[in-house]
Amino acid sequence: TVDGVTLASLHAAKGLEWDAVFLVGLAEGMLPITYAQTEAQIEEERRLFYVGITRARSRLHLSWSL
Repeated sequence: TVDGVTLASLHAAKGLEWDAVFLVGLAEGMLPITYAQTEAQIEEERRLFYVGITRARSRLHLSWSL
């Protein structure tokens, strides 16, 4: 195996798993993204967030600005 960092979008992370996951930019307008207006679009954003938080085997780090 290669030691390194993988940068992946939430879409690309589906089906993958890592020991540690860092989700950054968790702020209104970023997640959910500003163009998610309908309930279906917002629900898709929720599903993507769920994908992100469930990719971590042991460590999950969440980051946002105030």
